[in-house]
Amino acid sequence: MSAEYLAWELRRHGMAEYPCSEADCILVTCTAATDADYLRRVRKRYPHKLIVAGGAASTSPYSLGRYADMVCVGDGQRFLDALFTQGVDTAQELDNVWVHGEQRIVQIDQGFPWHMPPIQAEDGAVRLWCGRGCKNKCLFCQTGWAYTYSENPEPRILVDQARSLISAGTKIAYLSNDLAQHSFYKQLPPTAHGSYSVRFLAKHGLPPARQIRLGIEGVSERLRKLVNKPISHDDLIGCTKWLVDNGKSVRWFLIPGLPTETEDDWLELRDIVQEFKRTTTKGVLGLSFTAWCPAPATPLAPMPLQDDYWEWFCEFKTWFFAGRGWSNRVKIMSPQQPENRLSTAMANMGLTEAELRAGGSWGPNDRVQYPHKEAAKAAYDRLCKKLLRLGES
Repeated sequence: MSAEYLAWELRRHGMAEYPCSEADCILVTCTAATDADYLRRVRKRYPHKLIVAGGAASTSPYSLGRYADMVCVGDGQRFLDALFTQGVDTAQELDNVWVHGEQRIVQIDQGFPWHMPPIQAEDGAVRLWCGRGCKNKCLFCQTGWAYTYSENPEPRILVDQARSLISAGTKIAYLSNDLAQHSFYKQLPPTAHGSYSVRFLAKHGLPPARQIRLGIEGVSERLRKLVNKPISHDDLIGCTKWLVDNGKSVRWFLIPGLPTETEDDWLELRDIVQEFKRTTTKGVLGLSFTAWCPAPATPLAPMPLQDDYWEWFCEFKTWFFAGRGWSNRVKIMSPQQPENRLSTAMANMGLTEAELRAGGSWGPNDRVQYPHKEAAKAAYDRLCKKLLRLGES
């Protein structure tokens, strides 16, 4: 999708794309900070100017910047216009460009090209942009903290594009953190696939998708409330039962390893699996685990990194497969093991293992002026004070 976007920008500026060996600049999109190793190999192979952009560049430029001449932080349209019309030196001086070793504050550019035509991704579905950012500020999620919320300023054009593509038999997918938050949601033609929230379903009713993906996050009600995703035990079971009774399969996205997690939180997850089995007679429930990993711009970023989650997950898996937890209507997808999570955390934060274990550091990416930076730090301070009152470390 990034390559298609760049091709569009090149055409608009009357420029051509060249093989890497012949180009003046090599533009690389990085979706993860761990792509730094790929950049290292590109840097070794080509002596050209290496410029990096993408989601990871916007939130974790430090690790990527070690192997690049510059990193475009945030949306790239203003940067590309300067690069194409005024050259590398002018583009490098923009306030949203990270250059490794410099100390100047870097802004996140938010000039998204809403007028960009729809782009077909590798899975064949055409992506349509509904919004950027998120109104809900979950403490672990960069989307609500690293970007200012905005929605497509031309919803009528968006709706017309969606209807036209569907009429032509084209599969579409909406790009949005939560469709329910957009003012024009009810005008959008329904799609067969999508992620939903319990709040969304309570407001809008049964969606057309066969499989419903719910971002549940914490393995217990306490943890969900702690990270500003307050989904109660009863609401979760009630929503899931309603969905499977209406012929839907459901997948919960769970984040093990959140700060302050204990064995008791995992015991609560056992209880809710048992309750699902007891209150439903059909339908499939998937439990998809993704281990918490500190990410810049979020209030949880400086919290100490601990590996207890892996032992508790293994005990949960043993309980499930070897005892009362078993059901062929419940599927489990494992989280990353601690070693893999650690390498990702080090790339995200630009910190050593010892610094991550100790906690308390925002890391070198703090040179980026994220739009909600002060609010994130205030939320972190409030969380620390709350945990101290509760006697938790």
